[in-house]
Amino acid sequence: MDTEFRLLYPNGYKESDQARMKSYDFITSLQIDDMVVLQNDRYRGYSELTLEKFFSTDPEVLEYRQAIVEDLVKHPKLYQAFCSSVSEIQNVSELRRVLSSDFSVDSALSAVRYLEMYEELVDLFANVFSEIEKNPGADIASEGMKNFRELVYSVAKSEEYLNLKREMEATGKNFGYLKSVTIGINLDDNLRPKEAGIISVNEKEFSAGSIIDKLMKHRLTDRQVMMTPLYPLQKGLHGEEQKAINYAMGSALQTIFEKPLRSFEPMIQNYYKANTAVFAALLDDIRFLTAGVKFILDMQAKGFEMCRPQICPVKDRVCELEQVYNPMLAMRGVEKTVVSNRFELDENGRFYLVTGPNHGGKSIFAYSIGMAQALCQLGLFVPAHQAKMSPVTGIFTHFPVSDENNYGKGRLESECARLSEILKQLSDTDMLLMDESFSSTSGLEAGYIASEVLTGIGVIGCCGLFVTHIHDLLMKVQEYNSYPGNRSKIDNLVAQMDNVAQGVRSYRISRTTPDGLSYARDIAARYGLNLEEICGNKEGK
Repeated sequence: MDTEFRLLYPNGYKESDQARMKSYDFITSLQIDDMVVLQNDRYRGYSELTLEKFFSTDPEVLEYRQAIVEDLVKHPKLYQAFCSSVSEIQNVSELRRVLSSDFSVDSALSAVRYLEMYEELVDLFANVFSEIEKNPGADIASEGMKNFRELVYSVAKSEEYLNLKREMEATGKNFGYLKSVTIGINLDDNLRPKEAGIISVNEKEFSAGSIIDKLMKHRLTDRQVMMTPLYPLQKGLHGEEQKAINYAMGSALQTIFEKPLRSFEPMIQNYYKANTAVFAALLDDIRFLTAGVKFILDMQAKGFEMCRPQICPVKDRVCELEQVYNPMLAMRGVEKTVVSNRFELDENGRFYLVTGPNHGGKSIFAYSIGMAQALCQLGLFVPAHQAKMSPVTGIFTHFPVSDENNYGKGRLESECARLSEILKQLSDTDMLLMDESFSSTSGLEAGYIASEVLTGIGVIGCCGLFVTHIHDLLMKVQEYNSYPGNRSKIDNLVAQMDNVAQGVRSYRISRTTPDGLSYARDIAARYGLNLEEICGNKEGK
């Protein structure tokens, strides 16, 4: 069986060839790990899994994954089978540990149970695929899922697998009938157990007896009645009694089962090594896909669009988003209405200054662009009505951080240090998102630093956004764009007002000429931060 098959990569694609991104700090800053939540339950034995492993800059990989994701979104029963398979595959993987240990009846019986789970796993997928095929109009479409289906069918129809099922059925018949054992214990002069052994093995469980049962036991041929109450093991038993019973049980089971299980073990070993490894190899792929599809389905269930983006080559540097929105607002229900916007990169605007009123949705918009780009590069759907996107080689964020993370530096110094490290890595195929950078210093100094940075960004040629209240920058856009060697034109995006007089924000972002106003006075007035109210409050006391 082909153990090289992967659900996240096309056939022949080596995971070692995965086109990695330059940095993964954006996962936390953009809250991607709060949207795509990987299953990492340690008590279940799952290996630690992080999203870093799954990002790609390769269009071929992303298109391959998106098609599989689309199949899972369209076929709920197939998605549910994927969800159910996670624990089943983990159990099958546990066979490796059991089979590597020395032979014992316990380990052999455990191996049998794990193989039963393996049967359940194969039949689960085979039955789901078979059911889908009965409806030709709803058949799966992706190359990856079709390959997986053929792999499942090749297992389910193989002579090896059919032999395994026959052997397992026979094993169940040989051992499944055993429901109880009758143990005899010899006592010493102090009535302490000195010897124990098996009297019989039985097809029926014992029942707790009563006095009437004992008096009428000749009528109870259909069940076996204890002469004393039934006690759970390790409760109400002296330590030596427990040891004697355990030893007698182990000895009996060893005697009864060892020979047939020893003959069964080579078949288990051979089959496992040859046929179960492929499912174990797919565990992380399936854990990722179920997490990603769950996010998509949860968003759709809340009434929000998630679209499959058209993937373009990296060199094309395309990003066109229709009705893009911030999925975290949608998930958390922070706002009654989540506003969507349009975003486009073109030859006249590859990097945008985003200005407008305070609390006008500028930062939320910038986050939404970064989130869409990140989700796209996981091979998932994006929060938009329609999308056309090129992968970027790096997503960098320069967002405000708390003073406690400055490690002895002043806020401005910390900002500059972080941005310096980012700029060293930036290229024309990267995305940079900045939110209120340099706001910790005076407007004059902030304007100077920002102007230098924007000029450099133009030369580097990266795409992105800079949310800012430094309105002086708007007057210098032409200067930045005309700088020698500029490869990334800067343009303006402005958060709009529905009613300027009343301070009503629309949270819509438009590509237009800014008016240079932040409309902060209405926010201050809401909290009584004007001279009339401040003085009035004092006089009223």
